[in-house]
Amino acid sequence: MQEPVIVLCKERATSWLIARLLRWRQVYSLCLPFDTPLETLLRHQPKGLILSAPLDEPGAMDGLDTRIFQTELPVLALGGVAAALCVMNGGQIAPVIHSTTPLPLTLAEHPLFAEMDPSGCMLRSLAALNPEEGMTAIAAAGEDVIGFSLNEKPIFALEYPIERNDPNAGQLLTNFAYTICKCRADWNEDSMIDEAIQTLREGVPADGQVLCAVSGGVDSAVCAKLASMALGDRLRCLFVDTGLFRQNEPQSVMDEFQDMLGIQVEYINARECFMHGLDGLTEADAKETAASALMRQILTDHLKAHPELCGLVMGTNYNDTLYNSESRHIELDASITILEPIHTMFKDEVRRLATALGMPPAIANRQSFPSSGLALRIFGTITDERLNLLRAADACLMEEIQEAGLDKKLWQYYATLIQSPDAPAMHAVCLRAIQTSQSRGLAARLPFDLLERATERILAEVPGVSRVVYDLTPSKHYGILE
Repeated sequence: MQEPVIVLCKERATSWLIARLLRWRQVYSLCLPFDTPLETLLRHQPKGLILSAPLDEPGAMDGLDTRIFQTELPVLALGGVAAALCVMNGGQIAPVIHSTTPLPLTLAEHPLFAEMDPSGCMLRSLAALNPEEGMTAIAAAGEDVIGFSLNEKPIFALEYPIERNDPNAGQLLTNFAYTICKCRADWNEDSMIDEAIQTLREGVPADGQVLCAVSGGVDSAVCAKLASMALGDRLRCLFVDTGLFRQNEPQSVMDEFQDMLGIQVEYINARECFMHGLDGLTEADAKETAASALMRQILTDHLKAHPELCGLVMGTNYNDTLYNSESRHIELDASITILEPIHTMFKDEVRRLATALGMPPAIANRQSFPSSGLALRIFGTITDERLNLLRAADACLMEEIQEAGLDKKLWQYYATLIQSPDAPAMHAVCLRAIQTSQSRGLAARLPFDLLERATERILAEVPGVSRVVYDLTPSKHYGILE
């Protein structure tokens, strides 16, 4: 069992960032809710805890089980938790001040700060700390103390922000994990594979058969490959054709699993079922909910029809787990075990694992695709005509981007369909291309001649389209999906 560093943050984005920075350094970490009880934390057998809250947030430790500080677990308290911890131990804090210029830091000679460059440590906000007896100042900004340690406990408090591209922040976390918590550098592709295979083998009886639903995405492909390694011919894979895939995608998925992964996949044609279930729906949330419910029902019916199946492998990754994806709430007969071999892995880790498992880039780097497929990319009701129109327009854009060699530089690129604003009987195609920067998904600056070629092709090859536009809106979903 992996012994993690557990991250408890008031802000989800900060929690994710800290966990990922640790994992990039091969330290296993888990994000748990800020109010997680001590008993739950201890069940994970943690090596240490990292706590964080915004510096200027009132009640920075509200909800936190403060019995944490009575254990012998190493604790790194950041931001507002550091200030609140100072008060808890008899110290005082000044009001938060915000500086227009970065304040240089002075760091004590301490293992927590090994190999950090104080000249590169700057912060713009602080609440000056006044540590009392039993606390030792270990960091200052100008004349103000902004960090301390407790003399009798391995507890460290520091008003220092953790930011993605700050090497000192990464080094601070590394020092805490390796030097203070005595963690091992054992979170890598090999350990991920070993843990996943163990989860699969221990989840079902030695002679039990298991079903894995595949969609063509990297999550389900990695799950199928891991299940094949763990269970051999006791694995059955199922592809449900919802009718909401991109052009030629169902056959492409079937071929990839057979030819590239050596896994046989059973095919179910559920196009009519999904068209009926989505009939009349216009809102994105309603489409997602309906599509998820339909998929759950199909899987449930398939399992009931095959009583020899005792487990269902699902491609729930850590992003889904942290966002409480509805896919985790599928209701099955008590005899069916849900197996989630990648539920502790972030999306980028799943992609790395796909490469380590020998999967081709076509699978490992496949674009994220919504559970409701093209239904989510049609604004308005779903019809066969609109689906076919969108597939054709989407194919034009994909071909132009791939021919220009830009497909490897983009996170996603696709077309959406809306009613034409100036021709009620016609449609408008909205082109999207997203590139990543600073952990955000931003509209890509595609060459204008590429956009012109894609537009000309769509207007010429796709009947019913009167207008083509390019969407510059940043992605709202990149952080969730990746």
